[in-house]
Formats: sequence, C-alpha cells, structure tokens
Amino acid sequence: MKKSIPKCGKSERLQVLNQEKMDRISSLPDEILCHILSFLPIKCAVQTCILSSRWKHLWTSLPCLCFDDSLWFKDKRPGESTQDVLTRFANFVKKVLLFHSADINKFSVHCSEPNIYLTDLPPLKSWVSSAIEHNVRDIELSHVYVDVLIELPDNICTCKTLEMLKLKLDFDFKIPTTRICFPSLKCLHVEMYYPHSTCITEKLFTICPVLEDLLIEIHLEDKHSVTNLNISSLTLKRLTLSLEKVLFSNTKHQVMIRAPNLEHLCIYDDTLVSYMVHELHSLTEVHFDIEFDKYFAEDLQEFDPPNIPADRMLQLLKGITNTRFLSLSAGIISALDCAFEDYIPTFPYLTYLKVDIEESGFRLLPVILSSLPNLGAMEIDFLIVGDNLRWTEPQCVPNCLLLHVKKIEICGFEGLKHELELVKYLLKNSEVLDKMIIRSMKGACSKKLFQKLLMFERGSKTCKVEFL
Repeated sequence: MKKSIPKCGKSERLQVLNQEKMDRISSLPDEILCHILSFLPIKCAVQTCILSSRWKHLWTSLPCLCFDDSLWFKDKRPGESTQDVLTRFANFVKKVLLFHSADINKFSVHCSEPNIYLTDLPPLKSWVSSAIEHNVRDIELSHVYVDVLIELPDNICTCKTLEMLKLKLDFDFKIPTTRICFPSLKCLHVEMYYPHSTCITEKLFTICPVLEDLLIEIHLEDKHSVTNLNISSLTLKRLTLSLEKVLFSNTKHQVMIRAPNLEHLCIYDDTLVSYMVHELHSLTEVHFDIEFDKYFAEDLQEFDPPNIPADRMLQLLKGITNTRFLSLSAGIISALDCAFEDYIPTFPYLTYLKVDIEESGFRLLPVILSSLPNLGAMEIDFLIVGDNLRWTEPQCVPNCLLLHVKKIEICGFEGLKHELELVKYLLKNSEVLDKMIIRSMKGACSKKLFQKLLMFERGSKTCKVEFL
C-alpha cells in the first residue's frame, strides 16, 4: 500500500526545505563551521550564537579573530559619543577573548578613530597578551593615534608560536638581553612614526633567529634627533625599507644592514640617509627608489660638503654588487652626479637593469653601463625633463652593448631630440641586440617618427624594433 503524502502549501514546502538545508549545514563538523564563520566579520560571527543550541558556542572556537572598530562607528547609536563607541568595541573584544576556548591562528585589531584626546585608549596590551596565551601564530595591529606610544606585553618576545607580526603603530616593549627572542617569527612588518626608543631601532631587528621577511616603514621628523637603524640577520631573505621625512628633517640618520642570505632588497628613501651594507652575498634582486634633487639640496645647503650624497650612494652600491637585477630611480642618479669624479662600482653578475633618467641620467648612463660587463637586458624610463637637453656620445662603447645586451625597452618616449640621439646610439652600438621596444607617451609620437626610427643604423642584423 502506498503511503499518502500530506498536502501542504508552497510556503510550507519552502520552510521544510530551508530547515533541511539548515540542518544539513548544522551537521557539519565544528572545524568546517568555524572555517565558514571566519569569512564573516567577527561581530556577525558572534551573532550566529542565537541560531540554535548547535551554534551557541561555535564562535568561541574561531581560528581567526579580526576586530575593526570602524564597524562599530558605522552602527553608532543616536546621541552616542566617540568614547562610548570605543567602550562598546573594547568590551566586545574583551568578551570574545574571555570566552575563547581554542588556539588562535590570527589576531588582528584595527583602530580607525583618529581622535588623540580620548581618555581611554583601547587596551591593546592586555588583548595581545590574551592572544599569546592562546598560542597565536599571526598578530596584526593597526592604530592611527599619532604621537601615542602603545606598550605591548613583554611575553610577545618569547611567544613560541608567533610566526608573523605586523605593527602599524608606535610601539614599545622590553627586549630581554639574556634570552632568545621571537623564536618562531618568520615575518615582521613594522611602521613607526618618529621612533623614540633606540632599543627598538637598534636591537629589535637583530634578535630574531629565524626571520625571513622584514618590512620597515619609518617616518622621520625631528631635525635634532638621529635614528640609527640596525638590521642584522643570518636568515633574512627579503628586506623592504621605507624612510620618509618631513621638510628639513635631519640628514644624519644611519642604516646598517648585515644579511648574508638576503635575496631581495627594496629601499625607498626621501631622506638620503647614510648606509653601511655588509655581507650581502646572496642578492638576486635590488630596487632603489631614492628621492633627491641636486639643485634643491644645494639651495637648502642640506649636505656639507656637497659630495656627501654621491658618497652615500656609492657606499650603498658597493654593498650590493652581487645582485643580478637592479632598479635605480632618477634620484639616485642625481645624487651620484654630485660626485667630484665619475665612478660606479662593477656589478659582475648583473643581467637586468631598470633605470629612470632625467637630466643627470643622460650624462651618467654610459658610466653606469660601463660598470655592468654582463648586462643582458635593460629598461630605460624617460622622465619629463624638457627639450633642451643633449645626448653626448661617450668615447668608448660599453662592453655590455657590444657583447651581451639582447633586449632594450624604452618607456616614456616623446620623440625629443636627446631621446632620439640616445635611441640612435643604442641601436648602432648594440651588436647582439635582438629586440628594442619603444613605448611612447600617449599621443606624443607619429607614424612618421616611427618610420624615422626604423631608418636608424643597427649594429645587430637580427634586431627588431617595436613601437608601442
């Protein structure tokens, strides 16, 4: 006998189907449900506790705890002050950490309110300490309170599970002198505004025994104080350093780098600090973005004697001659132009050069190329310099053009006289060149100009010219 199927309306059938789907999700293991909840904002993930008894305590096992006070400010209640919103936010974070029952993979806090006159700043120190007690692996703290020093717990140095630490705030903590610090830390990113602690800048970046990736952003302001940055590591593979200043900042800051296993180095510097670079034996890729205006510096008399910028850049270049890839900004070329004599150290292993050139670059480019005996490819980016420059052909053709350079790419081409003269020289003297790519400024060049370029003499019979 067939069982009779009870009849029900469309809305009732949908309700049954939705309930079955919900039951199907609820039957998943806790690990999968927590993984699903990790894609929600922490505030929404906690609210799932009201769904059913099955979901009541799941939020206490979330592997990632990411807090952002901007969500609380979006839901600001009528008549509620900024301090009241931050208090609600702080109470929420405290509650989540208090009831958390599992290890934490990632713990992050972003404080977005810029009011520095608040009477009660978020208690980051206690929150971080609680995360460390839950065997946290990744900590990320971002704080917009300028000129406010955030004290971190002392046990952050000895946390055995911490592998990644990102601090976008002015911070301080005690660095022990007798114990190994950060025993598992592989990635460290810090951003500091006007650092006050010499212990942080001179010791922190020398005490991490397994560190591989280091990013440092420092904002320098005080004209009368000097920051000495000491970076020393046997395991470091990637280093990104950014030094920014306000006008008239001190030019006597110093950076010391000792990293025999460093492979990638990127430096942005608009202060032109002094560098001491040692034992960079494993370099493969280097990017230098140095902002320096020779004539502006002379007007301000920032450097005395005036050849100091060139000496500092040469000292930096001497320490990275093992690299295979090198990117140079126009600022570093301008600084080198302050030298009393033309000299660039030899880069015996360099095969790729990327260089931005302005006025100084047209004069120094042959000097640079003469120091790169095995260069195989290069990219030249013309910056806006006006139409009154001249390209002066050097007496000797660099050996790399005669023997090794197979690809040249030129960007920012406008068809100006000095640009044409340089292109003509490169085509004529690059005897093994396979391809030259010329990327023009939008609307700057015509078909007639392209035809003119195609008529230039070529030292290589196999060279192809592409005009884009």
